[in-house]
Amino acid sequence: MLNKAKNEDFFDVNQARERAKEKTKGITLIALVITIIVLLILAAVSIATLTGENGILSKANTAKEETQREDVKEQAKLDIADYVTNDLANGGDGSITNEKIQEILTGKDYVQEAESDYFISKDNQKIEYAELYGKIGDTGGSLPSTENTKPYLPSSDFSQEAGTDLSTGLVIKEKETGNSYVWIEVPKSIYNNIDYTTGGTNATEAPTNAEDYNKIEKVLQNYAKDYRKTNYVDEWKSEEQHGFKSSTEYDNLKHKMLKSVYENGGFWIGQYEMGTETLRTSKNAELTDPVCKEGAYPYNYVTCKQAQEKASSMNSGECESSLMFGIQWDLVMKHIETKEGKIQAELNSDSTSWGNYLNATFTVTKGKYSTDSGKNFTEVSGSYTKPASITSSDDTGKILLTTGASEINRVLNIYDIAGNVSEWTLERYTANSNFPCGYRGGSYGYYGSASPFGPASSRDFYSTSDSYVTCGFRPALYK
Repeated sequence: MLNKAKNEDFFDVNQARERAKEKTKGITLIALVITIIVLLILAAVSIATLTGENGILSKANTAKEETQREDVKEQAKLDIADYVTNDLANGGDGSITNEKIQEILTGKDYVQEAESDYFISKDNQKIEYAELYGKIGDTGGSLPSTENTKPYLPSSDFSQEAGTDLSTGLVIKEKETGNSYVWIEVPKSIYNNIDYTTGGTNATEAPTNAEDYNKIEKVLQNYAKDYRKTNYVDEWKSEEQHGFKSSTEYDNLKHKMLKSVYENGGFWIGQYEMGTETLRTSKNAELTDPVCKEGAYPYNYVTCKQAQEKASSMNSGECESSLMFGIQWDLVMKHIETKEGKIQAELNSDSTSWGNYLNATFTVTKGKYSTDSGKNFTEVSGSYTKPASITSSDDTGKILLTTGASEINRVLNIYDIAGNVSEWTLERYTANSNFPCGYRGGSYGYYGSASPFGPASSRDFYSTSDSYVTCGFRPALYK
């Protein structure tokens, strides 16, 4: 029995040992599996770190591409700078357009293909010409400028039109819409000129900074004094007038405009009167989307408030759009006098020779014309000679044109600033509270020599509810 017990104890010990071995094997196997899993996880993490979207290799590749991109951009800027330097040395103005950049970059060893507004590098990277212009809203070397005036691109959607400069009328165009604007120069030097910082009853000191609004406005008024008129001021009267809910809202916009003119030496205005691609024949017609380009129907039959609403919809980038303030219209007249050399009489007394008026006759070779006050338009086929009215009762010269139809009526690349349709402004007529809305420029229903209501600088007034075929508008753009 004792031997049997010992044998049983021996077997129990062996079984225990075997069970312990099996348990140890199980633990070891589990540990191995866990170790393998951990290693796999670590491996996956390592691979992701190296090759993932934000991995080391991916970042390294992105950094390489960015470096290549910047190198190519820098080379393109150098080549453009070389062109500008040579152009200035040979008597040019050093201006740059997308068309000119395409010409400069075509055939360069780092350029695969140069398109109208971008190029493809040899590394297959697309680089917009706007990236070579500097920051948005700055000239960045892309627009001609002087110490007195610094034109800017409202956004990367704009580019300079070929063949235009500061002396003949600088034009920019928005690529997507085709809307175009002309630069109105207001020299920075006027703020240090005693002829404008002190003068008559408007005696004032020079402004000390861009927010010295009252002094900036006074200097501008002195500079353009020959085109000012008593009883017209840039002031708010009511919401019905222009849509501004308060004088504060109106003044905030005016201050932005004054600051921009002071800092940049000018502002943009529509190259054309505001137009519509759908003919509107009454004040009850749908208010369509406005355009500022050649060949559109004049955007008439709008109240001053409606005109401001449509003008403000033309905002672009950092720039504000609105109807012109009265002082801006005066500055346009001064710009034309200074740059074009038109005598004040052509602006203040008789603009017949360069505007669409009853007593004007000229030949039109494009666009459309209406002999029934805009109800119907006829396409110009070959050419059309507009007749002139001979007497006050003669309406044969009462012809409305589509925007930009006549080159005779273009000055410094601005079309129809005289005649065709009068244009609403943000100016207020103060002599009669029932007629607070000022408009400028005369229309096809006026005589260009019937001062003071016909010439380019002329003013007149309507009520807040007035809306006529003879009155349209034009946008101003400033940052």
